[in-house]
Amino acid sequence: MNNENIIEIHGLKKSYENGQIVALNGVDLEIKKGEFVSIIGPSGSGKSTLLNMLGALDVADEGTVKVAGVDLTRTKDLSTFRSQEIGFVFQLHNLIPNLTALENVQIPMLESPLSGKKMEERAMELLRSVELEDKINQKPTKLSGGQRQRVAIARALVNHPSIILADEPTGSLDSKTGDIILNILKDLHKKENVTLVMVTHEPYVANMAERTITVRDGKIIEQKAHV
Repeated sequence: MNNENIIEIHGLKKSYENGQIVALNGVDLEIKKGEFVSIIGPSGSGKSTLLNMLGALDVADEGTVKVAGVDLTRTKDLSTFRSQEIGFVFQLHNLIPNLTALENVQIPMLESPLSGKKMEERAMELLRSVELEDKINQKPTKLSGGQRQRVAIARALVNHPSIILADEPTGSLDSKTGDIILNILKDLHKKENVTLVMVTHEPYVANMAERTITVRDGKIIEQKAHV
């Protein structure tokens, strides 16, 4: 981690249904390059909306969202930004069922200038790093929940993103498998020098990060560093 901010949010507001549901109500947040941050809060607190804002999956009503040097409130081409800078890991892995693990990991690279051979090499490298080299030709239906989530992590890293956004990555897994996934994320965060922002509702999971941000009623109510 260094002292340069990779995420800067100021006065962020977001509501839905003509203002009846206030998801974010004046959020200010800075995250350093290479930092591992968890965002915790009860259901409906605004934590997933905040993550969606960071990943350019939603747009602000008010305020500024600057990620990896890009002002998302002014950028028209959000899809290019997402493919180049952000890797997503969701609670439900969102793999394509009729493709193999290797093919699923290669999908984000299809718009890149890489050759087919280079894409396959990068996908293989990441599947090895999550200990799935023996499952590369298996389709998701033949994999366990933990294995599917490992494929999703490999896919998230394939384009060398500067930020990984993980939304409840262990939410659908048993505790033992969840621990394996968390340790893989932590190891890859260090090895790939990537900024990791993880949403969770479990304090135990949140405490694995370097810093925990607590969100309630659309506001950040506490920030706590872990030694």
